[in-house]
Amino acid sequence: MSKIRKTRPGAGGRPSSGGHSTPRRAHAKLPPNSSRAAKLRRPGSPALPGRPSEPGGLPIVELAPALPPRPFRVIVAVHRPRFRGRCQRAAALQGWEVTALLNKQDVVGAVARNSQPPDILILSGDFGRQKDYAIFRAIQSWRGEGMRVIGLVEDCDAAPEGYPDSAPSKLCDICITPPIRAAGVRALLAGVYEELRSAPAPPPLNAGPADDDTDEDEG
Repeated sequence: MSKIRKTRPGAGGRPSSGGHSTPRRAHAKLPPNSSRAAKLRRPGSPALPGRPSEPGGLPIVELAPALPPRPFRVIVAVHRPRFRGRCQRAAALQGWEVTALLNKQDVVGAVARNSQPPDILILSGDFGRQKDYAIFRAIQSWRGEGMRVIGLVEDCDAAPEGYPDSAPSKLCDICITPPIRAAGVRALLAGVYEELRSAPAPPPLNAGPADDDTDEDEG
């Protein structure tokens, strides 16, 4: 398609009087973020994307502060005070949040109280005077959310009558039989911590040994 060049009427395509045509003034292209270009933009129009709002400036990216890791939570629900105390001493590590329940307290409610279950539940077979390991069965759904159950029972392989699939070895991640010592329980807890957090367990709160053979309460 041919191009059509328009001329002024009456000029006949020849230069105007004086023998010289008036050259058209070229308009310089302004940088998009120059001060003059900013004046030419209509008020409220945004700056071009991908460029700093001020000459020589760099875009500033603000990073949200990192959230601290949530505490490592342990619930101790052991019937006999002597063994309960040893489990508490075993879990007395820096940064750990340890809750010890008494026999009349609700284990299921304590596990479900927060948005996430505790990392470890230490539960004895005689806690709350439960029968047929009823509390063990009631907390099984939280094992699927990452909670580890350490059971303290007399026989890890014996299922209660009427519940053939409820042997403690199946209801627990780790099953131990009494008597227990704090040092041995601490080793188990440290192993679970390393599995869940992929890091060594923290040091104890007290520099002394975990075991104490002079338990005052033998109940």
